[in-house]
Amino acid sequence: MIVRNLPAGKPGSPETPRIGLVVPATDQVSEVAFAEMLRGHAVSMVVSRVAFENPVVMATLSRMVDDLSRATALLLPGGRIDVVAFSCTSGTVAAGVDAVARAIDAAKPGVPFTTPITAAVAAFRRLGARRIAVLTPYVDEVNEAIHGFLTASGLEIVEFGSFHLRTEPEIAGVPPEAIVAAGRSISGPGAEALFISCTGLQGHAAIGALEAATGKPVVTSNQAQVWEALSLVGYGRPLHGYGRLLESLFPARAA
Repeated sequence: MIVRNLPAGKPGSPETPRIGLVVPATDQVSEVAFAEMLRGHAVSMVVSRVAFENPVVMATLSRMVDDLSRATALLLPGGRIDVVAFSCTSGTVAAGVDAVARAIDAAKPGVPFTTPITAAVAAFRRLGARRIAVLTPYVDEVNEAIHGFLTASGLEIVEFGSFHLRTEPEIAGVPPEAIVAAGRSISGPGAEALFISCTGLQGHAAIGALEAATGKPVVTSNQAQVWEALSLVGYGRPLHGYGRLLESLFPARAA
């Protein structure tokens, strides 16, 4: 477990929001992405890791929830956690949101939580976007599950692209410029916004270039979690450099 206090304000004081971040054991990006987006803000972060072994397929993803209560309980035992972020988009879909909610509540009763996929759906509602393009790093069986979740949530997917990768190191190794190029290729006139799925992908580093190139809002897994986590604790300062969602949509939260 890592306790990270981010600069500015009084980290750890009663008025400072504290996020409990739970990431897959093999994840190389989530913690860095959260720290980069929250840099300069009076927010503290505590990190724990949940058991996971590659490849990134439905069978391994669905097993992650079995260890989620243990990993969540390691988030500052006996200390205050204001919101829990389970940082796995595909893992949430594979296990089911209800199972994730039960596992987190068993460890941190009454503490609100966010997941990348539910936060992304809420973000698109807040942005007023229903027709979206989706970019993922996943293999087909995981892509099908992500597609099904988003459409069941009321979104219309007009374009869908994927890097078709099987492991976290491969996913983390996709450079931001490749994400920008792929995102631009699927952000046609029919799409109102773009979703870059997977907390293990460096999507947050591509947001600015993609929004500038397409003129459309971009939502990524880690960015959406940061937005919803801060919304849940009533944090009111905009975060700059990571898209319209974080720059101008506080303190309101999606209905």
